[in-house]
Amino acid sequence: MTAAPSPGTGYGTGSAPSPGAGFGAQPDDGRRRGGPPIWFALFGFGGLVAGVLLIAAQVLGLGTGGAAAPATLAPAGEAAAKTRDVVLAALEGAAFQVRDPQTAYRPGESPALLTVPRVVLQAVLPADPAAGYVLIYELPTNAEADAVGREFAAYLASGTGAIQYPRDAQFVLRRLGRTLVYFPWSPSVSPDPEVARLAATLGTIGEPIAAS
Repeated sequence: MTAAPSPGTGYGTGSAPSPGAGFGAQPDDGRRRGGPPIWFALFGFGGLVAGVLLIAAQVLGLGTGGAAAPATLAPAGEAAAKTRDVVLAALEGAAFQVRDPQTAYRPGESPALLTVPRVVLQAVLPADPAAGYVLIYELPTNAEADAVGREFAAYLASGTGAIQYPRDAQFVLRRLGRTLVYFPWSPSVSPDPEVARLAATLGTIGEPIAAS
């Protein structure tokens, strides 16, 4: 007769499992269990950051073959130079001092004018030294100057164009041959009382442009 194994010895014996321990349970030694290793999570986060930086570089065109910087405007030619002389004579005849601008100036423009060569003059307004800019755009032909001028006039009257200027803005837009003479001004913004007379003087040059 085989003797029964004594308590605590033999197959299936030993210390009783702790409460809640199941088949295949491992000792709790304080190590992280479940989920990917921490280095794997850090690698994924680094890849996400690199992707964001690459997209930003592509949008800005930084060494990735993305969008190029705006092209430099071509210099204006003989037609603009002749119109400049006409504008200069008219303003000096009205006792305005005229100079080349001390800082770059670019007003709100219609898309058709963004790359058009131009000359910029500045009539000196003592009470408003940051104003008085007069632009002369040079187009290839008289017909193109007329068409682009009409489009520009319509643009200034539209919400897209008007929002770029003060609410009471007024515009002098004239065509002389294949050039456009443009002067925007605002009674509420310019503190110099001579600005209205400047606009009136420019209004005698060439012929008016009506919106198409």
